[in-house]
Amino acid sequence: MFASIKREGEKDENLASIFFSVLLSTNSLMIFFLLKYIFPKGYFSLFPYNIILKLMIGSVFLVWYFICNHYLLKRKNYKRIISFYENIYKEHNKKIAWIGVLYSLATFLVFYMTAIYLANETYF
Repeated sequence: MFASIKREGEKDENLASIFFSVLLSTNSLMIFFLLKYIFPKGYFSLFPYNIILKLMIGSVFLVWYFICNHYLLKRKNYKRIISFYENIYKEHNKKIAWIGVLYSLATFLVFYMTAIYLANETYF
């Protein structure tokens, strides 16, 4: 997705790392929606469990952020990944960018619709 935008160095790679960790977080948080069907209704609204659940949900993003930050920025793997895909798909940069945009939008929309559906237990 970031292939169509002119890169300006570490600032862009940090932005890509944050964006990728947000995508992975939304995919990982879908697992928490299964808790609604495993545990009885109102189980996590009690005192210690509501704080633990909020901390777990908040820590998912932090864990993915530090993993992406270490893998992409600290180990300088973003250069290897970008050059690999630029060599393979030289003529298809716009197609790769559109696939990235569509994947991002689809991930956020599915996450949002699932969250709304499970919260209200109704269709849109």
